[in-house]
Amino acid sequence: MEKQAVLYETSKYRCLEFPQKQSNDLYLILCGVETCLPGYAFHSDHRPGYHLHVILSGKGELRRGGKTTPLHFGQMFITKPEEDIWYQADQQDPWTYCWMAYGGNNALRHTESAGFVPGVNWLPCNIDQDRFYDLVKRVLDQPNLNRASDLMRVGLLVEYLALAIESNYRGESILPRESEYSADVYVEYAATYIRENFAAAKISDVAAYIGIHRSYLTNIFKQRMGISPQEYLMQCRMKRARALLLETDLTVQEVGLRVGYDNSLTFSKIFKAYYGASPKHYRENRLSRDNNQSNEES
Repeated sequence: MEKQAVLYETSKYRCLEFPQKQSNDLYLILCGVETCLPGYAFHSDHRPGYHLHVILSGKGELRRGGKTTPLHFGQMFITKPEEDIWYQADQQDPWTYCWMAYGGNNALRHTESAGFVPGVNWLPCNIDQDRFYDLVKRVLDQPNLNRASDLMRVGLLVEYLALAIESNYRGESILPRESEYSADVYVEYAATYIRENFAAAKISDVAAYIGIHRSYLTNIFKQRMGISPQEYLMQCRMKRARALLLETDLTVQEVGLRVGYDNSLTFSKIFKAYYGASPKHYRENRLSRDNNQSNEES
């Protein structure tokens, strides 16, 4: 007979609590959704695990170390193991939030990757809050304790934390930090992405692809490559444009389109600044020089 997790449910509160760990690396302690009554307060007094809340609507406040911070829809907050924190719903517009509480050997690393470093208990939520809610709801709908359900719940917890980490990456106010990957790895990935996608790529796309801030990418790219990612992108475009001009019969406009420029005048201006001649004149001069050299050799 399958064991059951403990499900607490009212019209305003739904919480699922698990009596055992699913994994030592990362495990779910409980999760839930609550529409709080006006002024409802909770005292997180040295409870175990990380409790990551996403505010779905309304307002409230967080009190820690004698400091009170007002919070509202569009933000998320966390309580950490052994912390003494109060959080309370607003009297006029009480909040609704969802949460997942978790522990394990990797819990601290994932929490800090999401931006909740020491001293930080709340952050803006730069991801659609419904995506967090949907993950919590899927866990609540699967209370059975068996191996398949355990793996499913750990997977949903990982997705929940991944959304929080992605939110941190998107937050312009969050200072970039190196993760477990070295700067060399990021630069290699960025350079490869640019070479393979130069016609359509933007540097913001490159940073999003590898999961770091654009400013951090620019700094480490210049340190390793000697030029900025934007300059490297331009270099890739111009080298390809030069090859197309000399090796094909494509028009200047068609060459510009192939390397990412919808406007042929813009392309010509940039090409001239890079090579000292317009695309048309560069092609004519090179072909004329090559013909003259061929005639002299014959």
